[in-house]
Amino acid sequence: MQESEMNTRQRYLMKALDLFSRRGFDAVSLSDIAEAVGVSRPALYKHFKSKRDLLDVLFAMSDKGFAERMEELQVNFDEHPEKQREFSSLTVDQIVDRTRELFLHTAFDDVPRQFRQLMTVEQFHMPEVAEKYNYRYVERQYEEYEALFRMLMEEGKMRKADPETLAVTFMSPFIVMLGVCDREPEKKDEALELIEKHVREFCENYFLA
Repeated sequence: MQESEMNTRQRYLMKALDLFSRRGFDAVSLSDIAEAVGVSRPALYKHFKSKRDLLDVLFAMSDKGFAERMEELQVNFDEHPEKQREFSSLTVDQIVDRTRELFLHTAFDDVPRQFRQLMTVEQFHMPEVAEKYNYRYVERQYEEYEALFRMLMEEGKMRKADPETLAVTFMSPFIVMLGVCDREPEKKDEALELIEKHVREFCENYFLA
């Protein structure tokens, strides 16, 4: 595929994502997408077989982007044990900064925010989307930190406790504030302040010097 065609395809995808995230998948037609982009409906069929094909391509793109971003943020602890040890050497300020960065990316960067909003709605209509949503925003987050906390306990760097419970404790304010900022984005500073206080208190209560 030539670069100009790839750029055109990407433009269609981004406009579709914008419309799907605001209106819901069923409420948007291919004609709506074509009109928003400024092309004819047949032009979309040069790139996508159907509206569902377009959605599947969007989710494939999202999965790839999500995996790449988690690598960049170095929070995929269960897949890379060496990153668990890197985390154990971080200061509390560095842990706070990393958590803030992850929250800002998830809550306010346009593409991940639109994907999350799309999945929030469509999880009730498409079982495969519910599974994807649960894995990405709940199960994976807990599994990552459960693996990290278990390692830190084994190495004597963290108080002994149930690592699964601690993972839920650590991540819950993050997940709650995602929902708050989706509804009220003006509360970003309030959310960041709460998350920072929570992370510092968690580190003080459970990490060993």
